[in-house]
Amino acid sequence: MQRFFLLLVLISCILITNTALADTTEEKDANKIFLEPVKVKAAKIETTDTKATYASEVYNYEDIAKSGATTIFDFLSQNTSLTVQPSSGNQLSQVIDMRGFGQAQGYRSLVITVDGRRLNNIDLSPQNLVSVPIGNIERIEITKGSGSVIYGDSAMAGTIQIYTRNATQTNITGSAGNYGISTTSINTGTSLDKFEISAFADTYQQGGFSDKDLSGKRNEGDRYFYKAKVKYKPTEDKKFFIEIENAGSEMRYQSAMTLETFKENPASHIGAFGATNFTNALTRSRRINLGGTLKLGEHVETTLSYFNEDRESIVFNPIRYKTDIFNGNIILNKGPLKFITGFERWTGRRELNTTGGFGNGTAKKDNIGVYGQAYYDFDATTISLGARQEWVGYTFANSPESYNLQAFDIGINKSINKKLSVFSNFNYAFQTANTDSLFNSIGQFNGFLKPAKSSTLNIGLNHNTQSNKLKLTVFGSKLKNEIFFNPLHPGGAFGVNTTIDKSTKYGVEIQNKHIFNKSISAVINYAYTRAIIDEELSVDLCYVDHCKGNDIPGVSAHNVTFGLHYNPTQNSRLILTQKYRSQQFAHNDFRNIFTQKQKAYYTTDLAFNYNIKNVQITAKVDNLFERSHGIWVSDNNITPFNYTRNWRLGANIAF
Repeated sequence: MQRFFLLLVLISCILITNTALADTTEEKDANKIFLEPVKVKAAKIETTDTKATYASEVYNYEDIAKSGATTIFDFLSQNTSLTVQPSSGNQLSQVIDMRGFGQAQGYRSLVITVDGRRLNNIDLSPQNLVSVPIGNIERIEITKGSGSVIYGDSAMAGTIQIYTRNATQTNITGSAGNYGISTTSINTGTSLDKFEISAFADTYQQGGFSDKDLSGKRNEGDRYFYKAKVKYKPTEDKKFFIEIENAGSEMRYQSAMTLETFKENPASHIGAFGATNFTNALTRSRRINLGGTLKLGEHVETTLSYFNEDRESIVFNPIRYKTDIFNGNIILNKGPLKFITGFERWTGRRELNTTGGFGNGTAKKDNIGVYGQAYYDFDATTISLGARQEWVGYTFANSPESYNLQAFDIGINKSINKKLSVFSNFNYAFQTANTDSLFNSIGQFNGFLKPAKSSTLNIGLNHNTQSNKLKLTVFGSKLKNEIFFNPLHPGGAFGVNTTIDKSTKYGVEIQNKHIFNKSISAVINYAYTRAIIDEELSVDLCYVDHCKGNDIPGVSAHNVTFGLHYNPTQNSRLILTQKYRSQQFAHNDFRNIFTQKQKAYYTTDLAFNYNIKNVQITAKVDNLFERSHGIWVSDNNITPFNYTRNWRLGANIAF
């Protein structure tokens, strides 16, 4: 495995060296494909990735379609620098980590949006990305170390913005594979004078990879997503829309097992605490999203939107979550000056009514934020400056609590020449606890947690030639009160959510795309990340300063994704993807003393696409060499995942 890792690093060095040595003769080569800057609008103001003052990764519809991925989780895991894995083994609810906040709970420290609407929940469940069908995605932007001004609460690591497609034709996509895997999606739309009407339907089924338990069942799962959208454009200056969505998923997944059982058979139905090794999870949600955009003049426009979600989640007890989000902003775009100011109100209710249940009662969280951010383009230099004020209030059992919080970001991008630009930004961000964090693991109110705060410095460069595109970023973050789950806290039988007094994160990120010729190209993402406890005085967690200098558990130092793209013919493409994550401390190992570490993760995936007029045929094999991987919670507590070889055949037909 070390050899493989060194090989990937060597490939990266070769690509970077090739970039540095590129000369003007390359620009005249007609056989090369020009790698143009791509549009980004993480700050709701459009620019290009080479002029942005922050680090980013951008993937378009073509990148996603050619990857052969059947879910957004597959794509993010196999093609980006992010760390993605199932939440407690649930394939339909996965967690995402960016920049070393930990695989168990890193998702709390980033904001994910769909068409500008945040997916973050008021509870501890991960963002519901399973309700975002991959076939409906136009573009994905990953912003690192920025975004706290526009998106506020939780944007400490960064943001992921997902933009969906407006259907102008009918597309039908279907696939089938081993273990009962099948997918179906239909996307259609039409224009009627001033109206645009579109609809999308998506289903996924999984027959199960594990052995049957005593009842004859496996780790089965399915999901569905239905969406209808109407856009109304009475004039060029006015646009309105309404969306209605209905989504749900049901998953029966493997629970934790002992290390011995995992080594013998990761597909076993024998769990760590007995023969019943499956957990059932059910989620249903209904959403409505409406809004509009008005031009107030030649250079000014305003946008207003409202979103409502009613979601029911059943794992051990049924819990109901209600969310209302109001957004509004005004954008000025005049010459070199771009400015946005806006407000956001995010209100959530968590309702649980059981006898002696987890966090019984209703808990409320209310966020109100106002912000402003400006960009000024001096041709070769871009300067950005923004600030946000946010008020966060909680209510539970007549025990209110509130916080007054700030975020700001200042950045600069300097174009050295047509190929090279450098950038830097300083970002101050915050994160408040979700409603579930207020309760311990046996349902008792545990009190309010101090907000986490982070200060992050990013320094990077972009280097673009006709055949090579490189982005390199160095970052460092200082944090106070980083929110974590403490499994050893005496306040709960199985732990409580608490904070780490002081911590540090730093690292290097490299993204490089190289086109060798019309047939062959390669992409590599490499991230080196360190996450360290600077100070933790909690006796139950660390025995007073015994954690000082320890690694934060669940963080891999090295994360590599390598993709090789080969076009045998004009209509076909073969994609080989290799993912590697180095070993890490088990999720609960704050003291760094467990005998077993989370082992290194590596998987090889192969995809093939063939186009015939309006038909695309796809084939995909995941985990080609059938490596067995698990999530180490502790020495003898492992949740298995990605331990089988999976294949799928599918087709997309456009009408």
